[in-house]
Amino acid sequence: MILGQLPGPIKAPLLWASGVFSAALLAWMNLGFASRFAELTGGRSLPDLDIESTGEGLLALKAVLETRPEAAELLRSMYLGPDLFLPAFLGLFLVMLMRRVAPGSGLYGRPAERLLPALLSLPIAYIVVDYAENIASLMLFPPSLPLPETANLLAEVLTWLTRVKFAALVISGILVLRLAFGPKHNHV
Repeated sequence: MILGQLPGPIKAPLLWASGVFSAALLAWMNLGFASRFAELTGGRSLPDLDIESTGEGLLALKAVLETRPEAAELLRSMYLGPDLFLPAFLGLFLVMLMRRVAPGSGLYGRPAERLLPALLSLPIAYIVVDYAENIASLMLFPPSLPLPETANLLAEVLTWLTRVKFAALVISGILVLRLAFGPKHNHV
């Protein structure tokens, strides 16, 4: 069981701290920004949380934010506040957790330890893509004023970055659970 494999906070302070900080940052984003953003924009969700967004939808949100500076400032504050740290802490937590549960685990008939470099690429990809998504958002939404062609490109890129970010995050989580609760590798 995963809890039996995890050392306590005294023996693994970085693992526990990254998990606690990730949870706190997620709570701060959702409680401090998401509902307020929805109020200020007529029910729209934060672009980071909208996996079904389209380029047109993001351009429409950009137009809304141009007329509602308080909503634009709230979004910018989120990117320069909790979302500045969340990818690093959450990615670190997933990497450390994956490294902790891989020894002795099996994945598709192979020892997970041999696959660890490939497995760790997913949480690392999550970190890189989440930061790329944040940069694209800061470049697209006010107070930035990109040219229309640039805005169209940023909106399309942003939709894919959001999807890839969530895919890497979800697959990383599934792999951690699979390694923790899945079959153990027989050392034959």
